[in-house]
Order: sequence, then C-alpha cells, then structure tokens
Amino acid sequence: MDRSPDRNRDSGSGGKTVIPGLIDDHNHVVRATEYWPNEARLDGVTTRGEALQILQEKAASLAPGEWLMSLGGWSEVQFAGDRSDFTLEELDAVAPDRPAFIQSVYHHAFGNTAWFEAMGIPLVARDGEQEGSTEFGDSVLRDANGRVTGRLNGGFPMIELALQSFPEVSSEQQTDAIVTAFEYLNSIGLTTVYDPAGVGIRRESYTRLREIADNQGLTVRIFHTLGGSMPRTPQDARDLILEIQSSRPFQGDAFVDLIAVGEIWFAPFHWDSTLGSTEPTVDDTSWARQIMIAAAEGGWSLQTHATQPTTIDHVLDLITQVNSVQPMRQLRWSIAHADNITAEQLDRARHLGMNILLRSNMVMNDRQPVFDAFGDAAYDMPPLRMIQDSGVTYGLGTDGTKAAQINPFVTLWWAVTGKALNGDVIQHQTLTREEALIAHTRGNALAMFQEQNLGAIKPGLLADMLVLDRDYLTVPADEIKDIRPITTIVGGQVVYGEL
Repeated sequence: MDRSPDRNRDSGSGGKTVIPGLIDDHNHVVRATEYWPNEARLDGVTTRGEALQILQEKAASLAPGEWLMSLGGWSEVQFAGDRSDFTLEELDAVAPDRPAFIQSVYHHAFGNTAWFEAMGIPLVARDGEQEGSTEFGDSVLRDANGRVTGRLNGGFPMIELALQSFPEVSSEQQTDAIVTAFEYLNSIGLTTVYDPAGVGIRRESYTRLREIADNQGLTVRIFHTLGGSMPRTPQDARDLILEIQSSRPFQGDAFVDLIAVGEIWFAPFHWDSTLGSTEPTVDDTSWARQIMIAAAEGGWSLQTHATQPTTIDHVLDLITQVNSVQPMRQLRWSIAHADNITAEQLDRARHLGMNILLRSNMVMNDRQPVFDAFGDAAYDMPPLRMIQDSGVTYGLGTDGTKAAQINPFVTLWWAVTGKALNGDVIQHQTLTREEALIAHTRGNALAMFQEQNLGAIKPGLLADMLVLDRDYLTVPADEIKDIRPITTIVGGQVVYGEL
C-alpha cells in the first residue's frame, strides 16, 4: 500500500488544505438513525457544563412531549474538572416537559422525573418497598431517603430494557433522520462509513437507506455487514448459514453495498471485551467453522469482533484451518478492535490477507479498570506503532455511535498524541500525522474493497474530499481534534459548507 499522504493546497480551495474524505472503519450510524430525531450528541465535549447546555438546546428544539435522548458516545470521564453524575434536578431543568434518558456509553444512564414516571418507577421508595417490583430491579440508584438520584446502573441489560420503551420512529421520520444524521457526519468530515450492523438494528433500516440512495441520493457512503443480531445458539448459527447462502455480497454500488458478515456472527466463539476473553467449547468452534466456510464459499468478507489475545488466537487458528480447504485470502477478512493483539498475531493476520480495524473508544472511556488489570501494558492497547510497522493493512475508526464518540478528528488526535479527551496520556504507541491520515482514508478503503474509488485525491477516483479550516500537518498537535471542514465534497458535489 502506498503510504504517502494526500494533502494538497490549490487555488480552487483558496489556498486551504484539502485532504481525502475521512472513512470510519466501524460506526453503527444506520442503527443510530432509528432514534436520531431525539438524540443530542456529546461527541468530543470536554466539560460537564457544555454537555448540559447541548442537552438543553436539543430539548428546546423538540416538539412538546417528545423524548430527549443521548444514547452513548460519551462518558463523564471525558470531562476535564467536574465529572460528577448528572442529577435528577439538573435533568428536570434541562427537559422539564418531556422524558429524558441520557446514556453513558454502555455502562450507566441518567433519567429525569418524567422518564421515571413514564417507566412506572416510584420517585420515592415507600417503607418496605423492594425495587425489584419494577422491571429495572436494583438498577435504580436512590439516596438515603429512598428518593431516586437520576442514575441507573446495570450496564447493557439495563440499557436494553430501557430501549424497549423508547418511542417508535416512523418510516418518514427515519428517512428524515438519515438525511439529518448524514449531514452531521459531513459536518465533522466523514464521507464514508463501514457500518457493522449492530445488535438490535432493524433490517428495514438498510432497505430505507437504499431507497433514499435511489430516489434522492446520499451524502455519506455506507458499506455494511449482514448482521443485526447476536447469534448464540446452534439454531441461530443454522439461520445465519442459510442467510449467508441465500444472499450475495457486492450487489450494490458506490453509495450503499452489503459486503461482509459480522461483526458478531457467533457470540460464544468470539465475543469478548477489553477486560475478558472468550473460551469457546468444541461445539462453539464447530459452528463457527461452518459459518466461516459458508462465508468463504459465498465470497463474503468476514468481520470478527475480537479484542483479547486468547480470542484472537481462536479466530486465527480457525481461519487458518478454513483457508486450507476454502481459500479466503482474497476476501479481506478482518479483526475488529484488536485492542490487545500481539506481534505474532499481526504476522499471522498479514499472511492470511486480513485487515485490522481499530477504534478510538478509549479516548473517552474509563481506562482505570484496564490499568488495574494490565498495569503499564494498558498504555499499548492498542499497539498502534507495532501495527503500523507490521505491514498489515489497518484502518482507524471509532466504534460509534454508542460505545464511542464519532468525530474522526478526535480519532486522529488520539492516534497522534496518545491523549484522552480529559487530557490524560493513555497511549504510549502513537502514529505520525501522515500515518494516521492514511489509516483513516486509504487503509479503510482497502478493507472495504474501495481502493479504486476512495481514500485518495487523484484522477479516476470518486472525488470525496475535505477543505479544512486549518492545516492538519502543521497545526499544534493538540489542535487536531478541533479541526473542522469548511467544505465537504462527496462525488464531486458539495454536501456541506461552500467553496
């Protein structure tokens, strides 16, 4: 892969810096459009006060009674200074006339009085009353007097339960939401997204995306996976194999295309976390092998969520076996996240023609548990410099919109400086500005089979580019996260700002 950066100044841009349109290698934005009309984004916000102001402004923009939501993409850890919980009183002041549900990544959430009332959760626990009398059980945090504080613990199960009560978005509303969400992505410099479906996504969301592309056009290119569930059982595996065999990848165009299976294609085999690996059974591995073979036979790329060395070893061992009977090197299978990948594993992945899809979620997550578990080794998770020097094809992205913020310039800044949004140094292995830019453009284009269309500025490509408000290669490193496009161009057309 050509590793020289694309960065131009020309008279057509008024002497401003022009770079290729940025590509996110892992962003669940299509799922996010199912709730986008009610969503307040806190991407890159660094103070608690600014976050409350954004929430208040979003609430004021909604029709009476419409819910206010902020569904992840932020955490209190990203704030400099005061990182205390949002209180019930603060959220009541922000949204006095509507339910508000403010989710901090996948860890906890905050609600206002109207939300607790809508859920049937008593604001004050009566003597002898058990919180288990409501569906939320002991997720609700109360003070010494039994009054709700506004906070809900319980992680993913609590959040999944809360989602079931969210108001439905109509087809017309989602069509508008897709347009609005993509305008937001354009405003922060994104022109293409590799969307790995996401647990709970409605399949019709991709159908709606296709309809918009055909009828009015899109301003963000979406290459996505066959997913939307978390297969766990043998029957789930059978169903997925049948779907793989009855579908075909690469039938779309340069704006919307289904290209891969993943990221969660058989949870018992490869679903893990930054703090814990997965130990699959013999049966789990057997089902995983059948899914891999079906994907390889059908010409599918395969994206696998895996973060820990043990999990990555299981994945690479099985891919090596499958490759011996059904070659898959040309299919550009990938490992998503790879937070704790080793040098040996990178070498194995490179020989299998695989890609590594990195994320920047650590820029706003609580890293203390990771340092508690791994000590100073946590500074090398992910090992950016080792990955860059390994020769493996890799890309940068976020893992938004819930588990991470989605501003690509924050990702570039993190990769170059090694810093979290709150100013802490969390990364010892960093990249040069050129390396990070290539990973966020050309590297991601390769993972999506789009290197002949995207990822660079040169004749014959599709003319996705950004005119920036400052020079990415020369501004002080700490300003990289603050860069904004003056103009975003997709397919030669201005979709944000003006020339």
